Amino acid sequence: MNNTTETTLIRVPVRNLVLSPLNVRKKAGGGIEELASLIASQGLIQNLTVTAQGKKGRGAARFEVVAGGRRLAALKLLTADGRLSKDHEVECRVVEQAEALEISLAENSGREGMHPADLVMAFRALVDNGLSPDEIAPRFGVSPLTVKRYLKLANVSPAIFQLYADDEMNFEQISALALTEDHALQERLWNSTSEWQRNGPTFRRLITDTEINTRTSPLAKFVGVEEYEAAGGSMRRDLFGREDEGYMQDAELLESLALEKLNQAVESIKDEDHAWVQVHTTFDYSDRAEFSHVRTIRREPTAEERTRMEALDAQTKALQPEYEAYDEDADESGERYQALEEKAQRIQDQLDALDASLAVPYPDDLAIAGAVVTVDQNGELRIERGLIRKEDVKKLPKGNRGNGGNGEHGEQGRAGMNGAGDEMLEPVHSEKLTRMLTAHRTAAIQAELMNRPEVALAALVHRMALQVLGGGYHLNRIVQVSIEHSYLMQDAENIEQSRAGRAMEEKRQYWRERIEAAEQGGKSLFGWLLDQPQQDLLELLAFCTAVSVNTVSARENVPSNDVAVLMTALDLDMADWWEATPENYLSHVSKDRILTVVTQAASPEKADVMRGLKKEQLVQKADEALSGLRWLPGNLKVEAFQE
Repeated sequence: MNNTTETTLIRVPVRNLVLSPLNVRKKAGGGIEELASLIASQGLIQNLTVTAQGKKGRGAARFEVVAGGRRLAALKLLTADGRLSKDHEVECRVVEQAEALEISLAENSGREGMHPADLVMAFRALVDNGLSPDEIAPRFGVSPLTVKRYLKLANVSPAIFQLYADDEMNFEQISALALTEDHALQERLWNSTSEWQRNGPTFRRLITDTEINTRTSPLAKFVGVEEYEAAGGSMRRDLFGREDEGYMQDAELLESLALEKLNQAVESIKDEDHAWVQVHTTFDYSDRAEFSHVRTIRREPTAEERTRMEALDAQTKALQPEYEAYDEDADESGERYQALEEKAQRIQDQLDALDASLAVPYPDDLAIAGAVVTVDQNGELRIERGLIRKEDVKKLPKGNRGNGGNGEHGEQGRAGMNGAGDEMLEPVHSEKLTRMLTAHRTAAIQAELMNRPEVALAALVHRMALQVLGGGYHLNRIVQVSIEHSYLMQDAENIEQSRAGRAMEEKRQYWRERIEAAEQGGKSLFGWLLDQPQQDLLELLAFCTAVSVNTVSARENVPSNDVAVLMTALDLDMADWWEATPENYLSHVSKDRILTVVTQAASPEKADVMRGLKKEQLVQKADEALSGLRWLPGNLKVEAFQE
């Protein structure tokens, strides 16, 4: 259509768009879901053509879509599914009512809308005619980057592209194959994989097997894409990925750049008193096992330190009413809860720092100790201090080569001079999942402990004796004698619905009702307690002690003998209280880990049947296979914590 009438481009919220009665397409047609997915990932490729409702022209609140009915239907689907806000603005071309019908006929006559393959070919033809992406983009209402991305699809094998054009291949599949420009490889990957393997992640993995993923590689995060490319490094970019994501193809260059940055970091600690400093681009548990750690002796806190610790403990206790009064419904954004969590963490960090300061290294150990400068799993600089090379241990006086002198900090001793660090393995679970699992372990210990007054009494006395007689502070972190309520929901959602959570809540209600009845009868709590039989007092003591138990940890490879002793005393079998489900385990681990678990708990045959399934399907099948088998991850077993 040759339209010489001046038009206006405006941005209109999706909620203010309706289908015009002048739109000749009365049905949205097929492929709306696919179109919605495309819009969700790339935005609206072609502007909607609209007329203003009412007499106020461009200032009207609502606009009628006269051309772009399928696009409007896809936008409405995205808002209904929550994938797009109703206030999301899209670019629209405003025309007069007189033009509307003609434009609608011109756009919709005899077609349903351009197939993405047609769009790719249109872009390619315009490039062949000498237009640049910057010149093409405005004609289609898209960004130059979108044009460049679609043009990359034009470079795939003609055979592959034809499959896409014939709807025998979806957008995810062709965009993944476009990672490589090798036509033979594209065709080989498509023809050699079974139908259930033909998906984007599989193709990406097969193409980039020897390359470095910038989203997952700690070294890539540490160096950064910009610095890598500035040094001449080549990148393979995902077709529709972010600009700072992709695959680094020069591993040697990346390693060299990382070493350069790490050596610069060495300069920042040259004034520290280290016998030696080493640089490692990776430093995992197997690497750490080659070193021992300086032994420490705990010193008495000064009066000032003790006062500070007590003040921080009081601040922690003062937060408990805020947690109890927290209203999730009134805090839709979660900002208030986040602020509360950050405040609690700041207090805990100060406590931890003060506690750590009480550990004094052995002078003999310190004289031969050094540091390793490396990169952590998040791509951040990490400096590990207080390490002793195994060949240097012989330099210590013979009487000092054992692992004694650690008192309550026996964990350090076990990972110290005797080489027990060799037992430290790469963590199986993430820190988040480890905290969730140990939160469930804590809940189970609480539920068992509240029914075992004799064990609760021992645990409580243990805590008190350490504070009164042990010469240390904050040494036993299992029972928090303040009494501090352990809020496990922050680490394990819906834990209150677990078997242990329900048992604890039932007991809480029991004691609440008894105490409230006493208060209504005119008794003070203390007076009422004095009147109770010893057995009742012991049972209440057990419950209150159980509530304070906290064994949550983010580190699964740091054994705690006290946890093992307590679990053994309670005859605790976590399989009575916890079972692997999608919510508490399976959705939080990798596909390989799920298959390993099924192999261990069920059979290798069942695991083999599940190989190749998508994550969602694999989780469902694994859930069914593991039901009733009483499988437990290592950090929920008593033997995992015993020496």
